[in-house]
Amino acid sequence: MKTMNDRRHLSRASSRPAGRARHLGPWLALLAALAPILVLAAPPAASTPPSGGKKKVDASSSGSEAVAQVNGRPILRRDFDLAVQIQFRGRRNAVGLKELQATRDAVLERLIEQELLYQKASRNVVSVPDKEVEAEFATLKKGFPSPRDFAEALRQSGVSEAEFKEQVRRTLVVTRFVEREVLGDLKVTDEDVRRYYDQNPVEMDRPEAVHLAQILVRVAPSASQESRATARQKIEEILKEVRAGGTFADLARRYSEGPEAAKDGDTGWMARGKGPPALVQAAFALQPGQTSDVIESRLGFHILRVLEMRPAGPIPFDEAKDAIRAKLVAGARAEKIHAYVEQLKDKARVERSSKATS
Repeated sequence: MKTMNDRRHLSRASSRPAGRARHLGPWLALLAALAPILVLAAPPAASTPPSGGKKKVDASSSGSEAVAQVNGRPILRRDFDLAVQIQFRGRRNAVGLKELQATRDAVLERLIEQELLYQKASRNVVSVPDKEVEAEFATLKKGFPSPRDFAEALRQSGVSEAEFKEQVRRTLVVTRFVEREVLGDLKVTDEDVRRYYDQNPVEMDRPEAVHLAQILVRVAPSASQESRATARQKIEEILKEVRAGGTFADLARRYSEGPEAAKDGDTGWMARGKGPPALVQAAFALQPGQTSDVIESRLGFHILRVLEMRPAGPIPFDEAKDAIRAKLVAGARAEKIHAYVEQLKDKARVERSSKATS
């Protein structure tokens, strides 16, 4: 079974899909929905944003003012500021001035590249039917807990529903153009995958791990002693049912308050040393098929069951090959798109504001 613990060795960066919107605040959720259009034209990781040599245009702090002109078409400050926020979505630590400036410079380049791709797609008469735009819009909207949350996210972002739909349409137009005209028949062969596997043994290595299921009864950190005692009593009763022969998966679906309850309590793989110390210690003391006593953590009370164990060592090729192929395809796509966009830039008239990224 492949897991995210395995795949993290194979891919260091990925975009955040709109499906994760429910785990973010409404504003950041909207940013997550808009993120793919920036990812589409992003260059390979080794690239750096170009600087200098271009004309300047005036800009002010008003959201309706231009931070750049691309063949006479403006990129608005409001859109630029929103795109910068996308890059820092989910960040909890402070951002240094140096990192902020570098990010703002890179974001402006991405917006310029996206506009160039859209203009090229329009000249090639690439269009997307309204029903496809509506379908994609509906999918993004469903990523929010409710229509009210979606409307609030739009309001906080200063984006109307019509403007958001237009952004969705532009994204689909650019995506269709890039897939058809830029990427073409891009392929990664089985030999490419095998070669990458053989040449990157460190990346293919993984630590000892256990495959776990759990039953969790949540307790808030600020809960009273009475509430904590009630939760403790509840999970002790559940443990009695487990010890009496109750099916762990059934009990997890019925009682667990964790996100994995719908999956029979299956939490996936836990690597040694990766996770809350109390849970790691308890998990690695068990054998497959064994169930722990009640364990307390900052989330509440847990009962763990070890489903299987896996020694440290290389990921077998058959388990790694799909993730390797996806990584190689993503890298090849990024390189090809970046090369194409650089050709467009060479022929374009791009004017940047002197205050665009300050």
